[in-house]
Amino acid sequence: MNAYNKKQGFTLLEVLVAVLVFSFGLLGIAGMMTISVKNNHNGYLRSQASFLVENMMDRMRANPTALWNGWYAGQAAPGTLICDLTNPCDFQNLAAFDMQEWANSIQVSLPNGIGTVACVANSAIPAGITTAQAPSIWFPAPPYDGVCTITVNWDESNRESARDQQTMTLVGQP
Repeated sequence: MNAYNKKQGFTLLEVLVAVLVFSFGLLGIAGMMTISVKNNHNGYLRSQASFLVENMMDRMRANPTALWNGWYAGQAAPGTLICDLTNPCDFQNLAAFDMQEWANSIQVSLPNGIGTVACVANSAIPAGITTAQAPSIWFPAPPYDGVCTITVNWDESNRESARDQQTMTLVGQP
């Protein structure tokens, strides 16, 4: 037998089997990638929800008069109120403006997002708090002595492409 008559290389059948095995491996990697992307997006939504509840807590700390009067309570809803230098607001309107801006942020950041605030004071409203004054850094409102629960709900996709209702809750003293 001559050395030149030996067949070298792969047959067509061997190449097809190798391509088939390789393609099954790529399908497995593609499946893992889709799950990874979905979980990464869900983590992003949770970090946005965390940012949003902290944002509302900071807004409430900045307006203690409205907090004492309970004007931050309830579900946030978008609106058309404007508070700026040309249209200054009192404490109550500033709280309404904060709630509507928070609702707008939730709608932009989270799918089917809804935000609610519930506060419980440990004592009555202090006598020095008046509602007619314009908000100022010089207003001597005492810190709020109660506890507020800030909740954000949104839809998150799971592995079966269905929607799961998620909730982020922050309980603290503004």
